[in-house]
Amino acid sequence: MPAVNKRTYNTTIRRGEAPRLVCAAAHRLFSAQGYLATSIDDIAAEAGVARPTVFSAVGAKPAILKAVVDQAMSGDDLPVPLADRPWYVEAVEEPDPRRAVRLHARNMRHIQERVAALLRALEDAAAVDRDAAALNDQVRRQRRAGLAGIAADIASKAELRCDEQTLADLLFVLPPDTYYRLVLQEGWSPAKYEAWLADLLERTCLVVS
Repeated sequence: MPAVNKRTYNTTIRRGEAPRLVCAAAHRLFSAQGYLATSIDDIAAEAGVARPTVFSAVGAKPAILKAVVDQAMSGDDLPVPLADRPWYVEAVEEPDPRRAVRLHARNMRHIQERVAALLRALEDAAAVDRDAAALNDQVRRQRRAGLAGIAADIASKAELRCDEQTLADLLFVLPPDTYYRLVLQEGWSPAKYEAWLADLLERTCLVVS
């Protein structure tokens, strides 16, 4: 796994910056070396803060992991639901089914850029860590619900070659695994992945005259 260069302790951090620094550092470390191999001391060093600051800013490791996953899914720490994000609304409000599929593929690509390695680390940790397992189950349920909504949106705009549940299953399974393997392991560009995913979904799921 790629090494992460640890940062020196920064005594000039402004009030309110610590949570962002801690979460950003944890995201890098969890993605690069895994959840179990990352300690609070590692996170503190990478964030450039004192060890007690990690706890006061975000919490213990399970709380940090949850915060990191939540922020990675949405793209930031703003209290705005995913379904209310402009890029999500754009795809849902697009009337043309092919264009809607491509917008959803674009959104899934950008989400996977942030979460693919993190979700792999979470799944690995879930096998041996109770807190990680509970969070992994929660994340899977949230993803299931969100992707079922996307499948319903696509189904409302065009006849499907498959049933809606099958489309939801494909959306749930395809992006994390295929992005991780094709982009992070095989060296595809994110743009190539996005085009491939959109084309695959359009060809296998849509009946468009």
